[in-house]
Amino acid sequence: MAFGFCKRWGVMAGIAALFALPMVAFSQRPPPPPLPELPATPQLADEPYPECRDDWQRRGDANERAEETNRCIARLDAYNAEVLVPYRSAMIEHQGEISRIYTEQVQNDFDYTQEQADGFFAQVTQEHEASNPDGAHFETHRALETRYQGDRAYLQDTFCSYVQCDGRPAPTAVASGGRSGGGGNGDQDCGTERAGGGILGGILGGIAGDRLGIGTLGGIIAGQFAGVLVAEIACQLTTEEQELAAEATEEVTQREEVGATAEWTSPVRGDVSGSSTVTALNSEPSGATCLEVTDVVIIDGQETTAQKTMCRAPGESRYTLQA
Repeated sequence: MAFGFCKRWGVMAGIAALFALPMVAFSQRPPPPPLPELPATPQLADEPYPECRDDWQRRGDANERAEETNRCIARLDAYNAEVLVPYRSAMIEHQGEISRIYTEQVQNDFDYTQEQADGFFAQVTQEHEASNPDGAHFETHRALETRYQGDRAYLQDTFCSYVQCDGRPAPTAVASGGRSGGGGNGDQDCGTERAGGGILGGILGGIAGDRLGIGTLGGIIAGQFAGVLVAEIACQLTTEEQELAAEATEEVTQREEVGATAEWTSPVRGDVSGSSTVTALNSEPSGATCLEVTDVVIIDGQETTAQKTMCRAPGESRYTLQA
């Protein structure tokens, strides 16, 4: 009996030890590794916003006021290119990086517990959403971008008024910081200004870019086009488009025949195209040869047509715009 009891006890002890092995192995599993750190959220550059919106009002005549709007447009565009656009690019990269960290380092690594993986996923999702254009991280950026677009449109309209874009009258000056005309001293020198009359011009256009609006169109109207383009056309085009429009005019004037036409298509905006056509050829008593040229620009289906006179003096090889 004693032997039987000992034998049975030994068997039972062996079975108990066998079932205890997984529990021992489980209890010896190493602790999960620490979760990776997410990269810091990009910060908007600490660059002051250009306070030049109403500087044109301190200028005396139309030329000076148009040039002042150009200077401010250039400063605003530089701020957009150096501060706003890089921030948006950085946020895109940030979103990609935090997503990569989760998918490559956490999602399929079973050394992490389910609780760890779920918590990290929630953290990544929250940061990703906050980094969207409508997210919390973009709050300051959205306000600055709205201000930039509003100020640029205002200055564009002011410039166009001083060079008679679309036949608009010159605006009246307003107190510094004002948003529209009304009251103040009206400008007396704006009646006959043209881009070919010494005004350098301002650039028009807006944000194109990718899914976050990255990238801009436009610049300052180049001085070499002042003797070729009229303001009604030039002030609606980017620098690249102005160059093509000027080349079209040069082409048709060199052909010196009624009906000569040259067309162009914008390399930067898919909805912009234009053409120049010679509609008349005249000889002047002075010996000069003059051409009547019709310029057309189409932007988003809207057509603008402008007539101009290009003359070539005796002995000269090129036609120039007559103010």
